[in-house]
Amino acid sequence: MTEEIDPTLPQVVQDFLRSGAKLQEIRLDETGRWTHEGLDFENQRVVSLFSRSVTRTDGGTWVLEIGRFTYPIVVEDTGFFVTRVHWSERPPPLELSDQTKEVLDIDSLEYRAGGRLYCSIKDGLYRARFDRKSYHSIMDFLEEESGEVVLVLGDQRKKLGHIDSVENPSI
Repeated sequence: MTEEIDPTLPQVVQDFLRSGAKLQEIRLDETGRWTHEGLDFENQRVVSLFSRSVTRTDGGTWVLEIGRFTYPIVVEDTGFFVTRVHWSERPPPLELSDQTKEVLDIDSLEYRAGGRLYCSIKDGLYRARFDRKSYHSIMDFLEEESGEVVLVLGDQRKKLGHIDSVENPSI
């Protein structure tokens, strides 16, 4: 069985894949770590370039777009990570792995078992996962209320989940 080729990839990439050739795997893992054929990228400039270049085709394929170059990649969870949150400001600004900044929409926060916290970014087009540091930075703003974990920011309150489902982070 052959894998379907995303028709929204550039024609040169489609032709390459149709020829039976295989791309070397570049992967963004669930913690935000970049690898090439299973080995970590050690050059921080390459990691920063890749993090700034992540996007998705209209057909849903995750790619790196660097200039005119488009290269399909494997994304385990999400293509974007929250790297810092300025909780003291209202609404809290976020710093993202692609080196952009935007404001946190607390209504978009979503907690998943295993210590995974997400929010919507880029006008709701993407989801970003909080990295370890930003995930832990939220702790000062959490309260327990009737068995629920609640984020409290001034007069805003957002239930994140039942206390039994909130575990230590796996990231």
